[in-house]
Amino acid sequence: MSRQDSIRQRLLADHAASLKIFNNFTPEQWEKPAPSENDAPWKARDVLAHVAVSEGGQLGQITRCLAGDVTVPDDFDLARFNRRSVQKQADKSVADFFALIEADHAKVLAALDAITNEADLDKTGRHARGDIITVEQFFIRITEHRLQHAEELQKAVG
Repeated sequence: MSRQDSIRQRLLADHAASLKIFNNFTPEQWEKPAPSENDAPWKARDVLAHVAVSEGGQLGQITRCLAGDVTVPDDFDLARFNRRSVQKQADKSVADFFALIEADHAKVLAALDAITNEADLDKTGRHARGDIITVEQFFIRITEHRLQHAEELQKAVG
């Protein structure tokens, strides 16, 4: 099995596992308080907004890394970005977030499939969290991040 196939399997498994959790939430559960940063009291739907928006952002980091560009500015404030991105999504529905997750997941898989040189998976860049990781790790972090939030939400509101 190629590295890309292995990454794809991981992305698909994490994707399915997170959606299985999310799809079991009731409309009432989406409105319950959820774990978030201290200065950003979020409901479960805000966490869903966060993960939906983050996938496109992380894909942008992958694209810039592959091109040899700076992935995120040195002064990038992840907490501020997360708060603001959720605020911008306040008028969207849970269904909108699911649609965005599916659309961006397809883009992530297409970006993985577009890699023709396995050495590109070893290129490194700074993730929005501040750590330096490989392109392979960037891909895995996308769905791993979503699954981690889904599991946290399941404990908090389930």
